Amino acid sequence: MKEDRLEIRIYLSEGTTETFELRDAAQIQAVRQQLEPLRVFAQNRLVVAGETFKSVFVTTRVLRMDFVHPEIKTWDFPSGYADIVELTAEEFRQHAHVDEPELRARRDNCIPVGDLLVSFLEFIMAGGKRFYFMAEYPVRLPAESQSLMRLVLANGALHARLACGGVGVLNLANVVSYTIYPGIAQIPADTWLAERVARPS
Repeated sequence: MKEDRLEIRIYLSEGTTETFELRDAAQIQAVRQQLEPLRVFAQNRLVVAGETFKSVFVTTRVLRMDFVHPEIKTWDFPSGYADIVELTAEEFRQHAHVDEPELRARRDNCIPVGDLLVSFLEFIMAGGKRFYFMAEYPVRLPAESQSLMRLVLANGALHARLACGGVGVLNLANVVSYTIYPGIAQIPADTWLAERVARPS
């Protein structure tokens, strides 16, 4: 991606991805200054217009938006997260040991409070699209340990660094489920304790 272009990718719930480019330096600067992760999906619609078209997107049907530009800086991560970065499906399967359960770290590993824990996240979105991330965050006291669940249930968006430069913003209103490997030791009292059956590759 050239530095004089900002690429915007819009992932839709019916499975398609629309891609647009901003080429005007002043507009790129304006978008960079206005971007706030919690406000990306706050409006009812998103309008993108070029010289010969106008596209209107209903934000409740947008799964995610990427803003690809080398000078777009990642905002502070929520809930004390040190880093959240996107992974490919292959990277996720490898690092989370999806196909090798005997190699997975256990939830009940005793990591001291304050030490950094690395987890691998799989989000399943409306329409079946999956997104994968690696998150790094400090281990918390048991009473504070459900921060990701509260974040997903209460906030409108979660952002992550993109490997290609820039940020992706996930619309949490369209999350159907998410899985964390290894996850934290503390779980809600109404949790069902069961093991996952191996899924096909």
